[in-house]
Amino acid sequence: MYANKDQTYVTAPRTGVRSALYYVFLLFVFFPYFRLVPTETDMQPFAMLSAIGLFFLFRKKISTAEIGLFITFLTSVLIFLVDAKTLVAVRSFFNYASLFFIAYVSYRVLRSRKINFESFFLFSFLLWFSVSLVQTFYDNAFLSFMVSASRTTDDRGVTGFAPEPTFLGVVFIFFIVIALHLQHLKYRKLIISLSIISVLFFAKSTMVTVFLALMLLIFLLTHFGVRSIFLAFLSFIFVYYLFSFLEGSRVHRLMGLLIEEPSSLLLVDASINDRFFHVFFSLKGFFENLFIPNGFNSWVPYVSSQLPSYKDVVIVEGFSLGGRIMSGYGGAFFELGIFFILVPIMMTFLLFKIYRSNINKFIFFSVFMNLIMFSAIPIGFPLFAFYLGLLSFLNERKKIYED
Repeated sequence: MYANKDQTYVTAPRTGVRSALYYVFLLFVFFPYFRLVPTETDMQPFAMLSAIGLFFLFRKKISTAEIGLFITFLTSVLIFLVDAKTLVAVRSFFNYASLFFIAYVSYRVLRSRKINFESFFLFSFLLWFSVSLVQTFYDNAFLSFMVSASRTTDDRGVTGFAPEPTFLGVVFIFFIVIALHLQHLKYRKLIISLSIISVLFFAKSTMVTVFLALMLLIFLLTHFGVRSIFLAFLSFIFVYYLFSFLEGSRVHRLMGLLIEEPSSLLLVDASINDRFFHVFFSLKGFFENLFIPNGFNSWVPYVSSQLPSYKDVVIVEGFSLGGRIMSGYGGAFFELGIFFILVPIMMTFLLFKIYRSNINKFIFFSVFMNLIMFSAIPIGFPLFAFYLGLLSFLNERKKIYED
């Protein structure tokens, strides 16, 4: 029997073995596309599997903030039991399992004091940044064999350890968000600055560039003052020169279209059109079903019935009907119905408890994170689940300092 002072654990291997297991878990979380064995999916299941393995090393006590995640997971279990056992259903179920188990384990790994998370965070960032740098200036296929399928085009950016530039950009967005929470992180400002550079010059992803613009806008609105006005001025100058530097890329073409004729952007670019209407139709199906779960296999029949009515605004030939909903929150609301509302409520609740003495930060993080999760970020994305665990840890640490 092993127990620390707050009785977190019930049984344990030797401390060195436990620490090694924790680092392996974090490695799978921060490198979610690493392929150890051939699989059919971009996002690998190893973070979830290692989390389930570590789950049995902890007491099965669920905190108040984790109740929402647990209810969401139980809802997915019930739907999976009664729904048809298709590949789409299995992948959807694993997304919700990942969300619960990774968040649960991340919180307990961080509070265990058996790892140096800040050093690991810096190591992970440097690895992602270095590989992206080499791919940009030397060989765009460098180490691409480590992921299931690396794909890009000449007018897009590199992929790093991700399957495509957009996912690379999303990883750097999470590096920025996590670094913003860690006030005493060494090289914090450098990590944030290099992550911004990575999004703009390595990934060159339109969607993630919009994330950065949204982040800046929300920051300016929630931190209005002389400093924010100066930051807005510098950002304008930076974007002006960035626009010319990216000439010839897809993001440059779309930025130009946004400036010249923003109303036509949705109708011109098939990818933007596809992603937007995945969000639109998933939320429409959620409301039309009166907030009741649609299940894991209803998406294709539902959206197929909707497309003829929207053929004037949807680029039908470019609309993806592979069975997966390209919206994290949208897909979860469509599949689980009103039960999923507990997840954004939990995240917002934790952010309020952490930043209740700084409402500007609370609004900034809660609005930004909830908005970007309506994009094509899967709800089971390991870094998102880790982020929820990190918030639980930061909330606990704040309570200890206040006491």
